[in-house]
Amino acid sequence: MPQLDRIIVFSQIFWLFLIFSLFYVVLTHYFLPMFLKSLKIRKQIIDINTQEVLEKTKQTLSKKNLLRKTLIQNLEITSNLLTDHFTQLIIDKKKIDTLSIDQKISFAILNITKFCDLKLLNSILVYPKSLKFKY
Repeated sequence: MPQLDRIIVFSQIFWLFLIFSLFYVVLTHYFLPMFLKSLKIRKQIIDINTQEVLEKTKQTLSKKNLLRKTLIQNLEITSNLLTDHFTQLIIDKKKIDTLSIDQKISFAILNITKFCDLKLLNSILVYPKSLKFKY
């Protein structure tokens, strides 16, 4: 049987070893450095993009916090002005028809609930009519 002949088997093993050795050397010497360089460049690009995203996120959060502080501060000022104005109205005139004022305030609160978050809504102090602004 020619498949089992020792002379043929040794030559096939020799050439197999030689071809795979050359193939391995060519791959590790020429192609592997290119692949590693490509992977290193990709990693650097990802790191740079991640840093830029984090920087933009910090800027956005700082602007958002500044806007929120400004809104809350202005809402407090508005609330204080309204409270002072209503107190002065009640002191000046004992009987006031507050239906139109109540409608405007409820419309403002409705818009705030639609377009703002709960923290801004909680910053507005709303007094019930039963207190009648006694000072």
